[in-house]
Amino acid sequence: MLIEPAPFHSMVQDFEMFCGTAAYDAAWVATIQFIGVLVGAIVYGHLGDYFGRKPVSLFGITVGIGFGVASGFAPTWQLFAVFLFICGTSVACVLIVFYAYILEFIEAEQRVFLRTFFNWGYARLIFTLVCFLCGYWRSTAIVTSLLALPVLPVILVLPESPKWYLTKNRVREAREAQKRVAWLSGVPYDIEEVDEQGEEKPETETKVQDTKIYTIRDLFASRAIAQKTIVVGSLWFSTSLSSFGADLNSGNLDGNFYMSQFVSAAAIALSKISIFLLDTYWPSFDRRRLHQFPQIVMIACYTAIMVLMVTPSADCAGQGSRNLAIIIINIIGASFIELTWDACYLVAAEIFPTRIRTIGIGTCSLLARIGALLAPQMAYLSDIYRPAPYAVVCSIGVISLLISCFFLPNTKGRDLADSEEEGKIGKVEA
Repeated sequence: MLIEPAPFHSMVQDFEMFCGTAAYDAAWVATIQFIGVLVGAIVYGHLGDYFGRKPVSLFGITVGIGFGVASGFAPTWQLFAVFLFICGTSVACVLIVFYAYILEFIEAEQRVFLRTFFNWGYARLIFTLVCFLCGYWRSTAIVTSLLALPVLPVILVLPESPKWYLTKNRVREAREAQKRVAWLSGVPYDIEEVDEQGEEKPETETKVQDTKIYTIRDLFASRAIAQKTIVVGSLWFSTSLSSFGADLNSGNLDGNFYMSQFVSAAAIALSKISIFLLDTYWPSFDRRRLHQFPQIVMIACYTAIMVLMVTPSADCAGQGSRNLAIIIINIIGASFIELTWDACYLVAAEIFPTRIRTIGIGTCSLLARIGALLAPQMAYLSDIYRPAPYAVVCSIGVISLLISCFFLPNTKGRDLADSEEEGKIGKVEA
């Protein structure tokens, strides 16, 4: 009897991790990378707020590229897991520090554009294409890591974030950074752009640099910022648990491996464009609606899947049609879960003061990683009862929707520069 070859030659095949304790170790490899992201969320979040966005981004991405390439040459699965852990910390650096770094350069109306055309949907398309062309895990690891190289010269050309300089009372460096940004943008530089953000004029510039080390404790420095931290953090946790739980369970569905991955990635990318159009041409489409609309659609999709799964089919043709419908609805639901990530990232970046922005995003990411670590268990629930993973996702979605309706603030259009109110919230006396 001929066995059809796997569509992708994985690490599991090379190291013969098929059954017994070896299969358990193979599952741990992916978990170890998630743990790396979790650790990186804590470490890089603090480093980004203390040392600045530029050097930390440059360091984290360089480390990720280096160890990503090295993972392709790992002689053992144990060393591969170590490399993946380090790459995971670098992923956290990109998601937290580099994201905040770029966001602090652009205008409020450009934030959704950034999330629309630079997201996991397009990355998943590229990643799936590389897997399809390479067909082997070692070459795939090397190629996907090297694809991040063009980011490094971009960081080298850009200055440090002027907003970060201002939180440290380093007005002179902030002006130089503003001047550099103006030159790169091809617009004239106006010194008042810096002075108007609450800093002293050049002739009276005597403020002492802020050298306070901010920590997670500062996210609970006042009742107002603590409530926002809890609300946004809970949404990150629930979105992560729903997203990864549904995505991991998709492997239990029928269909061609590469085709389903390409279709899912394309659906995510196209759905992001619809968000950009709504944000641009529907002024009242705020961050709350950006979170709530996708949640409602996601709950409806996965409820429909549960109904289809428990509904018996009369014949094989009906079974095939039902499976196809489940796959299509699952792709739609997964795409809308991804849209809730946009609301999570945008609100987190807009709600936290600049001096603790990467710590805030890092803490939210930490909660998301905890959700991701729990998500694989949801896929196993399908062995007990096939609709069970979707029932869990729907339940989490309903709770998240209620939190969003009653507690989520609208931050659309908020200036990321530290305001007087942000200063009271984010800065605590040592």
